[in-house]
Amino acid sequence: MSKEEVKKRIIARSDDLKTERREHILATAREIVLKNSYGALSLRKLAAEIGCAPGTIYLYFKNRDELVREICYDGFKELYEEMKPAAEVVDPQKRIAALLKAYAAFAVKKPDTYRLSFMEDPKFTAEMFRAAPLDEVGAGWESFDLLVKAVKDLKQTGTLPPKTDEILLAEVLWTGIHGAISLKLIYPAFPTNPLERLIEKMIEILINGIHST
Repeated sequence: MSKEEVKKRIIARSDDLKTERREHILATAREIVLKNSYGALSLRKLAAEIGCAPGTIYLYFKNRDELVREICYDGFKELYEEMKPAAEVVDPQKRIAALLKAYAAFAVKKPDTYRLSFMEDPKFTAEMFRAAPLDEVGAGWESFDLLVKAVKDLKQTGTLPPKTDEILLAEVLWTGIHGAISLKLIYPAFPTNPLERLIEKMIEILINGIHST
């Protein structure tokens, strides 16, 4: 093996180790927030949990803002992957229903991630947006945009009035499902019906309501 090949292998191994360490930092930070709330997250505590010097964290993240944003991005990416297949449904109205079901399914499958992304302390959200807002290429916006596009496509069929505000309608649909999910996650005993049944009925009511906008 030549010296150049040895050098490339060493560099590749070093990059792999850096990636592994970065992912470990993210995973540990996420666990701290999930178990103890956002307020418990500090780079010093994170370093102690991992077993490294606080300065080591700065080799991977420039500050806590960046770390928090990465945690949120990961959650939004998981949501987008859950919703993306539903975007292939051709009929716009059925697609809207499929997207909302996929959104709810994500919350059911990964309640901790859902809480972290959408129900955490407002300080967490403020931290996430402090450096810069999540832009239009972020997975969070991409997830929402799938719903906006479905509403636009439904509008083009003539089902909705020409003056329909697609973003407003998409936000109403999203908010309706989020309300059912968050209430069930916070108060499992109420509503008394299973979340899946609540979501099914909520989607039915929301879809029927679309036609009266």
